[in-house]
Amino acid sequence: SYVQDARASADRLIELVNALLDISRLESGKLQVSLEPVSLQKVTGDLGGELATLIRDKGHTLRVDVPAAAPAALADPQLIRQVMLNLLSNAIKYTPPGGTVAVSLTPGRTMLRWAVRDSGIGIPKAAQARLFEKFFRADNAHTVDTEGTGLGLYLVRLIVERLGGEVTCESEEGQGAEFAFTVPIAG
Repeated sequence: SYVQDARASADRLIELVNALLDISRLESGKLQVSLEPVSLQKVTGDLGGELATLIRDKGHTLRVDVPAAAPAALADPQLIRQVMLNLLSNAIKYTPPGGTVAVSLTPGRTMLRWAVRDSGIGIPKAAQARLFEKFFRADNAHTVDTEGTGLGLYLVRLIVERLGGEVTCESEEGQGAEFAFTVPIAG
């Protein structure tokens, strides 16, 4: 058990260092962004598969409303995956056992809107204005047995803005939250 604890601690430290490096590169404009057509439908499906065990262990229901014929996004494949993984993981993490997590993709004229809604703990109104700041965690996040650095949503915002989109949150404490981002349509 000591080896497992040490391994888990090392993994968390590696994740923190990588997040700080990504943030530093994004803030300085030195992160290479490779824009290409990316199927958000495929990335959503892949992430659902990767997180299936976690979803099942928490007893969640995952609903996916992603049209098969939606156009591709113009994005960096690794960065957009990182954004979607962070938002979907947060929805799972902050939803009590037996809750619902719903993912949707809505094409617009020039932008795609990807959103994840959960039936979790929600976010206090006073904290919503600071959600995308570096090192910020809402007070009620500490009531759930989760780990976090307050860097994930900040990194999400930096990436989405770098890709030409916008990230938003709508929430009511105790009623869940919806996080969404937009990215340009390829072509």
